[in-house]
Amino acid sequence: MPEEEKIRLYLDTSVPSAYYDTSKPVRQLITQKWFENEALSYELYISVTAIEEIDELGDIVKKQNIKDMIFDHNMKVLEISEEAVNLADEYMSKGAIPKSEPEDAYHIAIASVNHLDALAFWNFRHIVSVNPIRKVHEVNMKHGYPIIEIGSLELFGGAEYGNL
Repeated sequence: MPEEEKIRLYLDTSVPSAYYDTSKPVRQLITQKWFENEALSYELYISVTAIEEIDELGDIVKKQNIKDMIFDHNMKVLEISEEAVNLADEYMSKGAIPKSEPEDAYHIAIASVNHLDALAFWNFRHIVSVNPIRKVHEVNMKHGYPIIEIGSLELFGGAEYGNL
């Protein structure tokens, strides 16, 4: 019997960062337990945009820990293409993502143009909610990209860890 294909999951910068973020203990616990118990079930991706955001962190230890996590979990690093930049621009012009948050639009666009299955974010303010996701799907369908699942780690198996 063939091995089941893993879901190709893109992680926004907020996901590996949450592993070390003590200011939100429940989110941190869910993230830590997810990486311990669920991460191997997925083919993990991150992008140069995320790496650039990580490089901007002031906490040198946290920055190195996140980079080690990326390496230890064999995350594939995706480049940002002109196609992704154009798609991100459309997300912002259509109101899916605020123009003040281009990196978030880039994350979604990079995952979309690479035909990944899903994206995990811990950003509930302007990504992980119904209207932005609906608008992203409309833009993606218009350009022939597949519908991409967008949610927090809770959607990808982490929900059981929120009540420990």
